[in-house]
Amino acid sequence: MFVTGRARMLSWAAIAVTALSTSVLFSGTAAAAPPVTLGGGSGIYVEQLDNPSSTADCTLTSIGYDRDGKLVGITAGHCGEVGARIAAEYTRSGGIGVISEKSAGNDWAVIVFDPSRVNPTKRVAQSVINSVGGPPVVGDIPCKNGRTTGYTCGPVWEATPNWFRSQVCANHGDSGAPVILGDRLVGMVVAGTDFDAGPVSIELPGCKGAGDLIHQPELSTTISMVLADIDRHGAAGAGFRPF
Repeated sequence: MFVTGRARMLSWAAIAVTALSTSVLFSGTAAAAPPVTLGGGSGIYVEQLDNPSSTADCTLTSIGYDRDGKLVGITAGHCGEVGARIAAEYTRSGGIGVISEKSAGNDWAVIVFDPSRVNPTKRVAQSVINSVGGPPVVGDIPCKNGRTTGYTCGPVWEATPNWFRSQVCANHGDSGAPVILGDRLVGMVVAGTDFDAGPVSIELPGCKGAGDLIHQPELSTTISMVLADIDRHGAAGAGFRPF
């Protein structure tokens, strides 16, 4: 089912408009830097522990608090490994959080944020997350907010309790993007898929942005499955509630 994860692998040279080093992006010593504002749909850089010269460019699904009162966020599991540090894309502010828990099989990761470095928000661009909702059904028209292709909407073609396919537009860097119905978080973008026409699978191009009508369907996990699995792990993120 999966074609590719939506994490975009970038070299430091590719992302650095100015001469920024790993010590700048991921240093935990920049306490004097002002807090960054992050919410579902915000772009993040994820340290790649197996290749210090690269980072994954991903999207935050949601931010909130777990049952222990920790400030936590959720993103796609393929974006990074446990222990990977997080930087905010729009300010390149590092030292703001670290991946504390993940599931490779169900493709989620929990980030524990430094509450002195991060201000949570419900709204990012057009999307607002006030609550979580159950899985969408075929015919629903959800929207997603990703750091690469922005805020886009499209119909659900196939739905199960754990995942659904829809025609929301997404591309590399949109991994983890929240999928919402109204102001309810219902899913997380994780991959592009082929288009199935009966027994034939058709490989379509990735979406370039809003207004691109012919592109891969997107596979999203349901947030109900993700949160239930996080609860089963019983560690950071368990009992998650959006800010």
